[in-house]
Amino acid sequence: MAAPNPAPSTESELMERHDSTQTARAEQARANLVAALRECGELADAVEAFDGSDLLDVLIHLDSLRFVMAESGQLLQGVVRGFEP
Repeated sequence: MAAPNPAPSTESELMERHDSTQTARAEQARANLVAALRECGELADAVEAFDGSDLLDVLIHLDSLRFVMAESGQLLQGVVRGFEP
């Protein structure tokens, strides 16, 4: 079991941790968004070809990807705006 990180002793350490956390969040949001976009592209053929319950399954999955894209996109926008001068 890893030891917890000690509390930052200076304001600069606190800012450094905050920046590190923001960078990690941005990287994860970007990876999630890219993966969801790629998966949407791959599902285009399924939407075009499937009918009935198979099509419904694809559409439901697309809704879940839409949620991931919205959440990740908003988080990434916020982080990018925070880094802009």
